[in-house]
Amino acid sequence: MIPGIKIEAFRGDLEGLEKMAHSAWRDEYGIESFPNLYRPKFLRFVFDRIEDKNHLIAAYRGDEIVSFLANLPRCFSIDGKIYKGVYTCLLVTRKELLRHGIAQALIHEALQLNKKAQYDLSIYALEKGHRSTQLIKKLEATGNPVRWLRRNYVIARVLDLNQAAASEGLKKWEKAAIRIIGAPRPPKKRDSVPIREYRAEDLDSCLTLLNQYADKVRLALVWDRDELGIELDYPDVSQTVVYEKDGKVEGLINFIYHDHLGKTKERWAWINHVAYTALTSRERRRFVEAFLCYIQDAGCLGAVEWARKYYPMEPLYRNRFFPYFRYVNVVAWTFNQEISLTKIPAVYEVQI
Repeated sequence: MIPGIKIEAFRGDLEGLEKMAHSAWRDEYGIESFPNLYRPKFLRFVFDRIEDKNHLIAAYRGDEIVSFLANLPRCFSIDGKIYKGVYTCLLVTRKELLRHGIAQALIHEALQLNKKAQYDLSIYALEKGHRSTQLIKKLEATGNPVRWLRRNYVIARVLDLNQAAASEGLKKWEKAAIRIIGAPRPPKKRDSVPIREYRAEDLDSCLTLLNQYADKVRLALVWDRDELGIELDYPDVSQTVVYEKDGKVEGLINFIYHDHLGKTKERWAWINHVAYTALTSRERRRFVEAFLCYIQDAGCLGAVEWARKYYPMEPLYRNRFFPYFRYVNVVAWTFNQEISLTKIPAVYEVQI
């Protein structure tokens, strides 16, 4: 560690964290776009639910934040049994202080916190080739309990190809390929699809729809009522549309507004939670189509899904979603030796 660097609980300077993260991510991604996961409103959305703020760890040089790591407590069902876990995420270090052991020190601090809190596992997502992936591989090589669960590919639906190409810097052949599969065609607006915005009185129905995955997927998030209420509706961050059938909520699509920072700043909708198994195939397709119309009206350039495969994805492909050019590896660090994480074909979790 460089002299003068101090690791402690995050002091709460969201704007300073965002500025530092932008500089570090731009240095790593170069001309490629990246999502602004450090937007203060988004950070409040994920941080305000944490009772023990020591779960947010930072390194400081005087008053300047130079590195950061978050642990977000969650409950998971694994093979039908409930475990205490955390999402370890949002690791970032000021670019000129890389390769000085600061990130490893934050990870060590997080591990000690997780063991003290008696968490069973930590889950994190790593994009191939980036610094965090290389760091975890080094830790795995020294005998740490790292488990590589699955690979989540990105699929996307573009609603304005010209604007997306300009912002993302797409090559001509990439634009041509997207046009060939018909992805830029606008979704049809149909008055007959019974979707509407989520309301507070829908919470119990949505809780039932999402907690059903604990019995259907080997690794699944499990929600309590109060936390899910925040997850489904948070101004300018998280929004949900529901499908009402025979007076009952039978489907939901929740999404997060993320600003992608490329050559221009563009807003995308990241699909966060989906449940629609009670709907017919035709109703699912129409539901996804209506969702696309909704986010287009909200000013989104398109939609992103991380292909976690915990719900039927055919309606997305029928609505011209296509494989994008990135993927992440979902990785777990296990503290409880009774947990088996082999052969995980699908996961119900979120992408942070």
